[in-house]
Amino acid sequence: MINFRYHVVSLIAVFLALAVGVVMGYGVLGQPTVDTLQRRVDTVEARANEIRAENDALRAEQARLEDSIAAAGEFAVTGRLAGLTMQPLVARGVDPDRVTSTVRLARQAGAVVPGVLWLEPKWNLGSPDDVAELAALVGVSSTSRSTVRDAGLKALATRLADGPTPGNRTDLLVGLADGGFVEAEGVDGVAYDAASATTRVASAWVVGGTASEVGWARVLVPLTRDLVTAGVGVLATDVFTETPEGPTRGQDLVAIVRDPVLGAKVTTVDDLDRVDGGLAVVLGFAERGRGTIGHYGSGEGATALLPAWWAV
Repeated sequence: MINFRYHVVSLIAVFLALAVGVVMGYGVLGQPTVDTLQRRVDTVEARANEIRAENDALRAEQARLEDSIAAAGEFAVTGRLAGLTMQPLVARGVDPDRVTSTVRLARQAGAVVPGVLWLEPKWNLGSPDDVAELAALVGVSSTSRSTVRDAGLKALATRLADGPTPGNRTDLLVGLADGGFVEAEGVDGVAYDAASATTRVASAWVVGGTASEVGWARVLVPLTRDLVTAGVGVLATDVFTETPEGPTRGQDLVAIVRDPVLGAKVTTVDDLDRVDGGLAVVLGFAERGRGTIGHYGSGEGATALLPAWWAV
């Protein structure tokens, strides 16, 4: 029969077993094991410090190389766009600093860049009112979002290629600006608005990006096609941002690069997000002037990082 003494003896046996286990465990995993583990921790910590130092050195070297590329870029582009008038058409949401720095570089190369024409999210025609407003501006009666958008893009391309609307009618570009479809913006103190955009556009720089609020498929690729049809020379550029579920670099430009017509007439640059992207844009425009079309960057469809060097 189990009694109190039995319980006491059982408890004493359990505690003795625990004590023996602790003593034996320390014997097996004693000071030598602790020392080994400590050495491993010290090794990992030392390696982490080495990696941090290497990363700091790489960041410093990257900054130095970026400064060198920027300085060399100004020298490389000098005089290459003399006589060229170029109109940037930029999707809202693209990093404005990338656009501004490239405009400055193009001006350094001798180009006339009156200002930036921003394409606003209203081109997405998110409401029936937006559809009706654009339809009225371009003179179509359809209520189909895609039909009206296509008509609006074609009208914009024609307006840029032909110049202001003749007669007493409101100029289309002014109407689009008043309606919130575009915004004209000067760069570095050069005044620019829709009413002052009176020059016919011979060369257009179309810019989109992963983060832009106006997409390539719906707006920028059709606009590029309409510009080409209207006789405008186009260079299309993407500002890429890596996202978990987004496109890969160059993927948004593939519709242009692999199009049998556009691929042979439109130069593309897929890396305006990088320090040498602006240089590729300016040299790409210069190369267009020599009758050569190229696809530059490091993503899908690109064939070289930069145009080949040639004497001015």
